[in-house]
Amino acid sequence: MISAGNHGATQAGIGMIEVLVAIVITAFAMFALIGTQTLALRYQKTAHLRATASQFSADLADRVRANIRGTDSGAYNLSQQAYPAVDESAPSCSDFAGCTPQELAANDIQEWRTGLGDAMAGGWGEITGSLADGFTVKVYFLDPPASDAEPDPVAKNCEPSAADPVLHKDVMCLASAFFP
Repeated sequence: MISAGNHGATQAGIGMIEVLVAIVITAFAMFALIGTQTLALRYQKTAHLRATASQFSADLADRVRANIRGTDSGAYNLSQQAYPAVDESAPSCSDFAGCTPQELAANDIQEWRTGLGDAMAGGWGEITGSLADGFTVKVYFLDPPASDAEPDPVAKNCEPSAADPVLHKDVMCLASAFFP
């Protein structure tokens, strides 16, 4: 005997609900990956800027060590430094062998700051200290993504700094100290 209307329901394929759920899960995973990639690129840029600032700090330290007479006379201890002004002019001596230690120091700082400005957006630097107490080099640069973050402990070494934190919110600082 055959009974009519009593057929067992079997599913022959994937239902529309399962497909939609799979698409939603995949979309959330893709958004998470995009966010992670964006964050990684932001940190990579900041790390590159800090590495460049560190290289420029080491460059100025080498220049100071090479001109020990200028260091002893205080030619590298500049006063009235303000970001982003570069108002020191290069020395007028054309041959470095004929330069005084003070002129050589002024030339070193002018070349260093020019290089900083060319290498990094908003690149600028200052140096303070003495032969007996050591020197502190502060390198300033623009880093808009980092301005949203908590202040960096290294950047706190830059206070009080040449860059006004109210006027220059995107300016970050890397401070390093050395003895000649």
